[in-house]
Amino acid sequence: MSQIVIVSGPPGSGKSSVCESLCERYDRTVHLETDMLYASVRLGRLRPWHPEAGRQNRMVTRAAARAASAFAQELYGVFIDAVVLPHLLPVYLEELPTARVPVHFALLLPSLEETVRRGLAREETLRVPEDRLRELWKRFHDAGAFAGCIIDNTRMTADQAADAVMEACGEGRCLVLQPEG
Repeated sequence: MSQIVIVSGPPGSGKSSVCESLCERYDRTVHLETDMLYASVRLGRLRPWHPEAGRQNRMVTRAAARAASAFAQELYGVFIDAVVLPHLLPVYLEELPTARVPVHFALLLPSLEETVRRGLAREETLRVPEDRLRELWKRFHDAGAFAGCIIDNTRMTADQAADAVMEACGEGRCLVLQPEG
């Protein structure tokens, strides 16, 4: 049975590497990177953290959820790689019931120091300023367990973090949406 796993966290938390590791474990998978959806917006694109970017962020979130639903309906396991703060999760929860599959939410939250180190090592086109990395980490940290589960992957490889995500999902600790019927 297919499922959708939202892998969230601040930039530099390891979302992309963990999603890649998860995708390598199964035959029919999709790594849905919201960074690519943001990059698809050509004219009028704002950085997601820009104060006026709220509408754009909700649009990209809605697009990601709809794409995930389409893939899941075709029996793909979908791993959504996204920065999902508490105000954006309701958009996913509103859109994803059409997929009719379990939806899990795993928040990767390494230490602040590790997040900054990883974030500043990203390729230039994906790099976020250090002050923004620190702010986003703090927002996730202060939000606590607002959904699903939190995984401290400070000292984990991507494969180990992927193991932790799948274990938590398998135990139901990350479940945020169960299909009806």
